[in-house]
Amino acid sequence: MPADVTVVRAGEPFPGAWSASLYLCGPTARNPDTPLWRDEAIRRIRELVADAGPEGHGPVVFLPEPEPGRPLSYEEHIAWEEEAMGMSDVILFYVPRALPELPGLVTNVKWGAWHRSGRAVLGSPPEARRNEYLLHFAREHAVPVANSLEKAVAEALRRLGTGAHRRAGERWVPLHLWRTPEFRRWYGRETGGGRTLRSAEVLWTRGSPAREWAVRGVWEEPGTTEATVHTLVVHTGGSEVLGGDGGED
Repeated sequence: MPADVTVVRAGEPFPGAWSASLYLCGPTARNPDTPLWRDEAIRRIRELVADAGPEGHGPVVFLPEPEPGRPLSYEEHIAWEEEAMGMSDVILFYVPRALPELPGLVTNVKWGAWHRSGRAVLGSPPEARRNEYLLHFAREHAVPVANSLEKAVAEALRRLGTGAHRRAGERWVPLHLWRTPEFRRWYGRETGGGRTLRSAEVLWTRGSPAREWAVRGVWEEPGTTEATVHTLVVHTGGSEVLGGDGGED
């Protein structure tokens, strides 16, 4: 059977494990009669995952819209979105901006926060209004750009590839860093000493894919509830671990 696609809506709890995660970021229609682009994106994701056959790995898809009728405060909504984006392997920005129906003001803020993360894919259809600034910085930071939703979804899934199983604190390490030799060596040293990754945070990245980056990990010590914070910094000259017992690679 082909792998399934798990959709997690705003306010819903996150799965405890996954192989790949994808966030759908873009403007939400103000008019309830306007077709929802995220519905079409999910339909296309399901089709492409099914076409991949038994070897396909269905991603967890974060949908920043609550279930209709579910109460969710503004603060709760923002907190959920920030946590979901932090745990996303790829953030698909689809911006079919149309004024005044789809202004995408919040999308502009999120693009500014995440376009240099090494996780972004930008979809900008030809008819979209005032996307020139987004397109400029996509070119500057080597963000993949597609001119249709179908192509943007395909590129996002291509970047996810077959994924990699991660659970608990491992979910905070995006695929493009999880797969690197530097991270695998660091992770192997830490877990080889009996530690468990409780949580992680990507502090910064440069390049797409990332060539230089830093990840801070909170490692739970074996047999206790105590934790140690170590930070892996990867740069052109190699890598080093700060705050722990590791050294340079």
